[in-house]
Amino acid sequence: MAQAGSKTGSRPFHMRRWLSIQQAVDHLSALSEEPLTSDDLARLAEDHQLDLYWYRPGQQLHYVDHPHTPTTELSQPLRLCPTIESDWQAIVGVLRQRPAFPAEENDTPLLRDADGNKMRITFDFNGRPEPFSGRWYPQYGELVVKRRDIERLEQRLFQSDEDSDLEPQLLLDVIWELEQLALENGNANDPSRHDLQWLAHTLSDRTQLEPAILDRVLHAAERRHQSHH
Repeated sequence: MAQAGSKTGSRPFHMRRWLSIQQAVDHLSALSEEPLTSDDLARLAEDHQLDLYWYRPGQQLHYVDHPHTPTTELSQPLRLCPTIESDWQAIVGVLRQRPAFPAEENDTPLLRDADGNKMRITFDFNGRPEPFSGRWYPQYGELVVKRRDIERLEQRLFQSDEDSDLEPQLLLDVIWELEQLALENGNANDPSRHDLQWLAHTLSDRTQLEPAILDRVLHAAERRHQSHH
């Protein structure tokens, strides 16, 4: 059985794939017109739009469905399961700066590793905290999110109504008009040189996109114009 949060060789997990809660808040605030707080992330998590992960390096873990499998240590963030509502609400509360405590003795949230195994944290006898200690739940600084999840949220959170109205057909109409401007300006000076192929290569030089891709876009705009005129 694969170990939870196992390392690739001896290398730790790639930190650039993850953001702390504060880093995520700072990142989204930089894109927003108004400052955001962790409470905004809490609302997203509460609505199950954002996964939360627990990262406490070295924390012992046991497999829920395989009790005879030896315990392992947490070396990468593990996803907190949102299926148990009371646990999830307590975790969401941590984002709102409300520490979480077990509702029952030694109660701790359910986790899943990359292979889908259910896991919970555990402690050896000497390091075992009090039954209702907050150590059984993640602390604010131990919660992390995937960078790609935050980047995915950017598009949804900050896409304006105006942006959502920009249908592909409208964009093709605008591209066609820009084509005409570029070609008319070029033809005034050198009629033999300026055509769609020249425009595709010129745009390629400016954007580093493949000329063939740009050529398809330009011709799609041409076809769009011809079909409506």
